[in-house]
Amino acid sequence: MSLRFIIGRAGTGKTRACLDQVREELLARPVGKPLILLVPEQATFQTEYALAGTPGLHGFTRAKVLSFRRLAYRVLQEVGGAARAHIGELGKRMVLRRLLEKRRSEFKVFRRSAGLPGFTDTLARTLGELKTYCITPPELASAASALRGLTDTGLLADKLSDLHLLYSDLEAELSDRFTDPDDYLNLLADRLEESLEVRGGEVWVDGFSGFTPQEFRVLAALLRAAGRVNITLCADLASLSGSRDETDLFYTVRETYDTLCETAARERVPVERPLALDGAGPGRYRNPDLSRLEKYYFKRPAPPGKVYGRGVSLAAATSPRAEAEGVARAVTALCRDEGYRYRDIVVLLRDLDSYAGIISSVFEDHRIPVFIDRKRPVTQHPLVELIRSALEVVNSGWSSDPVFRFLKTDLVPLSRDEVDRLENYVLAHGIRGSRWTDGRPWDYRRNLSLEEDSEATGAEVEELEEINRIRRQAVAVLSEFDSAVRAAVNVRAVSTAVFDLCVRLEAPEMLERWSRLAEEEGKLDAAREHAQVWEGFTLMLDQVVEALGEETLTTEEYAVILDAGFEGMRLGLIPPGLDQVVVCSLERSRTPEARAAFVMGASDGVLPARVAEKGILSEGERERLLAAGLRLAPGSRRRVFDEQYLVYIAITRSSEKLWISYPLADEVGGAIAPSQVVARVKELLPGAEELVWPVEPDQAVTDDLGFIANPDRTLSYLVTRLREAKAGRPVNPAWWDVYNWFARGGRKSECAGRLASLFADNKEKRLSATLSRKLYGRVLKTSVSGVEKFRSCPFAHFLTKGLKLRERAVFKLGAPDLGQFFHAALKVFGERVRAEGLDWGQLDKEQCLAMAGEAVDEVAPRLQSEILLSSSRRRYLTGKLKKTVQRTALVLCEHSRRGQFRPVGLELAFGPDGDLPAVTFTLSDGSEMILTGRIDRVDAAQSDEGIYLRVIDYKSGRVTINLSDIYFGLRLQLLGYLDVALRYAETIVGSPGLPGAILYFRMDDPLVRTAGEIPPDDEIEKRILKEFRMTGLVLADQKVVNLMDRDLAGDSELIPVQIKRDGEFAARSMVLTGAQFELLREYLRMQLRSAGEDIMSGVVDIAPYRRGTQRPCRFCPFKPVCQFDILMAGNSYRVLKAESEDSIWHKLSSLRGGEPVE
Repeated sequence: MSLRFIIGRAGTGKTRACLDQVREELLARPVGKPLILLVPEQATFQTEYALAGTPGLHGFTRAKVLSFRRLAYRVLQEVGGAARAHIGELGKRMVLRRLLEKRRSEFKVFRRSAGLPGFTDTLARTLGELKTYCITPPELASAASALRGLTDTGLLADKLSDLHLLYSDLEAELSDRFTDPDDYLNLLADRLEESLEVRGGEVWVDGFSGFTPQEFRVLAALLRAAGRVNITLCADLASLSGSRDETDLFYTVRETYDTLCETAARERVPVERPLALDGAGPGRYRNPDLSRLEKYYFKRPAPPGKVYGRGVSLAAATSPRAEAEGVARAVTALCRDEGYRYRDIVVLLRDLDSYAGIISSVFEDHRIPVFIDRKRPVTQHPLVELIRSALEVVNSGWSSDPVFRFLKTDLVPLSRDEVDRLENYVLAHGIRGSRWTDGRPWDYRRNLSLEEDSEATGAEVEELEEINRIRRQAVAVLSEFDSAVRAAVNVRAVSTAVFDLCVRLEAPEMLERWSRLAEEEGKLDAAREHAQVWEGFTLMLDQVVEALGEETLTTEEYAVILDAGFEGMRLGLIPPGLDQVVVCSLERSRTPEARAAFVMGASDGVLPARVAEKGILSEGERERLLAAGLRLAPGSRRRVFDEQYLVYIAITRSSEKLWISYPLADEVGGAIAPSQVVARVKELLPGAEELVWPVEPDQAVTDDLGFIANPDRTLSYLVTRLREAKAGRPVNPAWWDVYNWFARGGRKSECAGRLASLFADNKEKRLSATLSRKLYGRVLKTSVSGVEKFRSCPFAHFLTKGLKLRERAVFKLGAPDLGQFFHAALKVFGERVRAEGLDWGQLDKEQCLAMAGEAVDEVAPRLQSEILLSSSRRRYLTGKLKKTVQRTALVLCEHSRRGQFRPVGLELAFGPDGDLPAVTFTLSDGSEMILTGRIDRVDAAQSDEGIYLRVIDYKSGRVTINLSDIYFGLRLQLLGYLDVALRYAETIVGSPGLPGAILYFRMDDPLVRTAGEIPPDDEIEKRILKEFRMTGLVLADQKVVNLMDRDLAGDSELIPVQIKRDGEFAARSMVLTGAQFELLREYLRMQLRSAGEDIMSGVVDIAPYRRGTQRPCRFCPFKPVCQFDILMAGNSYRVLKAESEDSIWHKLSSLRGGEPVE
């Protein structure tokens, strides 16, 4: 028995010495005492692979490469001690989750934290640390008691008390039935000497910078059992002698060395003369610059020398993605130009999680095989989402959100198109809860009006049948699962229901197919992930049943426990190939044979990392416990020094070349400072190459020829370079050679397609006559609002009216729904007034309020499948809407009392099957344009000159109209409705009509602002009436005005008119003469015909208008479709310049021959 240390700094050949000694022994004596290589778990594959590749060694049984945990498993399998069921970390977390809930009311500190996401993991790590450092529950209880009487330790004592409670419960829960993985090393230490696995053999322990107390116990047992134990330590001999210095780079190694020497002395095992490696032999570094970095990075001042820095490059990237692109190009250049293999290259990061996704994407683009060495979480895997969402369906009472998360996993036998159609229907009609499972067919329809329900059309019936078929298929599996879970009497039964759900859906077979497909596509990581996740899930389910099988939990508690298991589940993947770039974090870095290393993300605060306190015990609390005799893992203070050791690891991994890169900004543009490592490397190697990695090729910043690497990416870069050339800026002539290579090679068509984007101007070509006819037919059916849409932006009109695109309907109350509701309620109110033979102006307040309220009660159930009755909040909203309708009705009745105009048409439809005929135009190509629509209200008043008509449009917001709006075609609706009313006046009132007004009426229940005392009721009513004053254009005729506001003197409270003292209209009055109204009607017809001609001739320009700050794009839902961008060639607004009214009237007059209009 003996102990020998193999000592040397990084790169001096410690691992090689171990391997060479094992190789020499195997070649000399294939059979003999055991040879054990004990290495960190993540290094087992690489070490075994290196050993298996020994020339002349065609196989071996004598040597074994093991981790501590694997050694424990083998020994306990041999000598016993692991007969009880194994419970993994997942099972332990789930038991712990249940104990947290069980003991929650007894906790002193953890009561609030117990239910927080991630707390179970944090607690599991802390309890694992206690066991790793050989601290028992009684020791915790003693420490809590001792600390409780001291000053400023109450919180720590309470934490220890809570930990003791959970630790004791967990031990009691597991001790009788399970073997805890955290106990394996203790069991190994107790039983190792009984095993033939190690007895009398030689052990090499390599790759560790320190050991836990459990591991020290195992090493002590190894010293007793093995013939010789060799332990490598990364340090120099000077650091292992003399007094300890906490700031020394190898301080942790020194602690380990001293503890091992004490252990050997205690076990009476002699310590041999150490094998000290100084790098004089065949060490790692083939580049003197890297050797200088290793020797002097932490020594100041460094001795001067002949320093070139040719093996070290420092790269500043504009963003993390640009950094990954730069690394990919450098990797490609090494393999293409210098004969490197991908396996010779390693990428190291301090913060792997932040870069893993970017590196995976970029390396795939560059076709670089890569293995990212980290355990993958499974929380986003479809199988996990299937189970989580299925349980949530049960727990939420069939809320629709988890139903569709379940259906979208692709593990359910429904196509994505079917699921999308079902989701659209459910969202549109607000379906949830029992409506999924009550068995009644869904027959909800979204009516465009709130008239009495009409019969469903044939297409609607067919659509409903299809929706119900998809629904039945979706519900079948879930409802069976729901019944099984609700009938379950214990955890075993619920787990069986979960497993049966997956089997019924053939989830294992589907995962196997996905794995096969991913492998065929070269996505080996994804293939192994699909292959492993089912095994991991079933193992977890077994552990749930083993630990909690006969217990009774609610489905909510079961789901929480399963969630804790899923959050802790990680998939460890081995490298899927032999020749690939390995990407790993510095903590897991075990790559002794790397020729080139890329250290990415060398930013301030990342390398070395800022150490923050995390976990249950703070730094100060750990020091208190250490003083009390309880030693735990190092706290944040010690970890600050350990971060420097990770920097040392980073700069010493490669033998030939080293790149250190850092981003100058994050993904959102925030500035990032480089790490202090960069400055130190510059100081040591002033000749180190300094690079800038932009996102795109840029001669002003860097040599852009480096971007000519992978053909796929180079083609993308070529497009950007040629775009620069097109803009008149200089480009490297080599890019024209690249262009010729693509143009003449086998990728000519792809090159042409990509280069076509250089001439893209985001313009839409005019539709051909044939295509336009196919889209609209020979009869263009549209409306005045459709023409307004066309004048606002032809492309938006094409999408809505031509292609019939629309936003997804959602079961919610929006402005259009409220407008529809108000219109319908006022129509019902008006019809009731007429049916009872009443006059609007004669209704008293009580009658008006009652009839308006009844109208609301009648209309409310018709809106969006009874949306106003679907919840208490919406029923309250219905009350507010009723008040608005009642207030509106009162004001409209006041209008009738003050004037002679009375409603002669409510919700008056014109068009086929309407109250009035459609307005038609014959266009120049022989096609016909038919205008349809619905006029909210037409009023009429008799005078000596004839019957005057006015059109009122109800609006839920404040809307105005002026001459410019009409001239530019942006607000034609009111004028169009007036034209229809006058055109068909004889149908409406029995005789020709005269234009009276076009007005907007705002429906509201306004609040009156007051300063000081509340004014009298009549004053309040007067102010409210003013809030309702209509906007629009009125005939400039005093008699007609008086028909609207009989006693008008001064500023009208009802219409946009003000009379001066001399009886003339004030300048602010919105009035037009009869001739002006007639001219506008003529102009309207020209506008409508012109728009019809443009539409039928295929005009679909992406040409939104801009008038001042007004732009239709602000609220347009189709921006992702048109991709309008004023920075893109060919995209610009149609600027509508402000013009005076005189100028507009002059232009309008000139259109009909230049006659002046008064």
